[in-house]
Amino acid sequence: MAKQKINLKVANKAYSLTIDSEKEEVYRLAEREVNANISRLQKTFGENCDIKDCLAISALQFCINNIAFTRQNEVESDDMKALDALSKRLDKHLNRLEKNDK
Repeated sequence: MAKQKINLKVANKAYSLTIDSEKEEVYRLAEREVNANISRLQKTFGENCDIKDCLAISALQFCINNIAFTRQNEVESDDMKALDALSKRLDKHLNRLEKNDK
C-alpha cells in the first residue's frame, strides 16, 4: 500500500498525517463531518459552547453512533446465523423428502 502525507484541518487546527493513499477519501469525509458537527453545535449553543466543548460533544455523539451501529450489526449477524441454521435444516429436510420420493 502506498503511503501519502495529507493535511487535515479540524476545529481550526491543522494536522499532518501519513495514511494509506486509498483511505484519503475516508479521512477527508471524516474531516468535513467533524467540522460540520462542530459548526452545528456552535450555532445551537452559541457562545456557551467553546471549541473544546464542541469537540467533546462531537466525540461523544460519534461514539454513541458507532456503538449503536456496532450493536445493530451484531444483531443482524445473529439474525443471519439463525437464518443460515434454519436454511440448513430446511435443506436437510428437503433432501430427505427427495430421497423418499425416489
